[in-house]
Amino acid sequence: MNAFVNYVADDARSSPINLAVVRILLGTWLLWRVVSLDWGFYQEWPRHFNPPVAFLHEDVLLALLPSQQWVVAALLVGFIVGYRTRWTGGLAALLLMHMLSVKTTIYHAGTVESLFASAYFVFLFALFAEDDVLSLDGVRRTKDRSIDELNAVLKEGPDREYRVRALKWGLLAVGLLYLGSAWGKVLNGPIEIWFTGTELQRDILFNQELLGVERTFAAPILASDTLAWLGFVGTALVQVSLLVAVVLGLPITLSVLGLIGFHVAVIATLGLYFVDMILVLSLFVAWDVAYRRLAADEDDAIRLVYDERCYFCARSLYLFAHLDVNDSVQFYSQSDVPAELIDRDGVDLESEMYVFRDGEVYGGYEAFRQLFRQFRIFTPVTALMALSPVRAVGTRVYEYVARNRSRHFVCSLEADQP
Repeated sequence: MNAFVNYVADDARSSPINLAVVRILLGTWLLWRVVSLDWGFYQEWPRHFNPPVAFLHEDVLLALLPSQQWVVAALLVGFIVGYRTRWTGGLAALLLMHMLSVKTTIYHAGTVESLFASAYFVFLFALFAEDDVLSLDGVRRTKDRSIDELNAVLKEGPDREYRVRALKWGLLAVGLLYLGSAWGKVLNGPIEIWFTGTELQRDILFNQELLGVERTFAAPILASDTLAWLGFVGTALVQVSLLVAVVLGLPITLSVLGLIGFHVAVIATLGLYFVDMILVLSLFVAWDVAYRRLAADEDDAIRLVYDERCYFCARSLYLFAHLDVNDSVQFYSQSDVPAELIDRDGVDLESEMYVFRDGEVYGGYEAFRQLFRQFRIFTPVTALMALSPVRAVGTRVYEYVARNRSRHFVCSLEADQP
């Protein structure tokens, strides 16, 4: 099993986990980077150092950066939870690209290019927002489905084919980015450099003189032309290998691990350059494989009974059906529940939802807690729900919703009524 996924070879997965994990991981990382950087600092630079984008070095654009910072941060919060991703992600990506372009007039280095790549990913998520099921938008879209359709998803299971086009085109873009970096090595000097590794030694020496820091791991490369050559040519080859593997539909794990090793080597010999690209490369991890192994299986199944006439109930359970990749939750409605589950004292299907686990019966708020417990990624949530104050408030909220669901939460009176 490959640790990283070639989404260009196959842009569909049997689980929606990867998109959700990447959205949260990427959004959180970008939020931290946007908030932590001092964007007001760039107003202090009177002139530009990057002629191709000199027209962006304007006082008004530099003055806007600190304000744009917080607008982008707010939009990224919406992106992280998947709320109106087409707008929050799209605007956040475009504004961030503009901010980075202005910053590039003064400072052009690995950090800027890495953030550009991350912003491009956010834009792709906005472009293909409908692929992302495990999001607030995914829940909002359930309002367009009838109660019969929602019941069918719960009882029969969702269609286990989820497109991941944002990751497909993002992988291709990253492959082209590394190819451009390799091609830049050819353009940086005469072909003799390829046979001596002089360029790598020159970069290390320049960095040490600029920062006044001598790095231990750089010493062997400076002392050995052979190591310098291997480092220079090996870097170019591993950068090219990613796009080759992507286009040919081959596994990309070795290429990605090689690139991560390259970035670690850069950090050890030059400093924190392109460190964000390690995060970008991690976006292609097979998160769904790890999740499937972590999730409960059929041997640890629970049975859940809900009101099939309740539109709100079906919509509330919709995401759990997509999360249940190992079919560990059996959903029953009031009309098809097995007799052995309800022929017992204290079970009133008209009043609340029930979960049956290992011969025990859990109703109402506790049923929801048991449902969360079934998904081990929610272990912190389950523990929080067990606390007395949270349980007391949660029980009251559940009871209010259950009593008023036909009045406030759109329950249908007929099974075929949306």
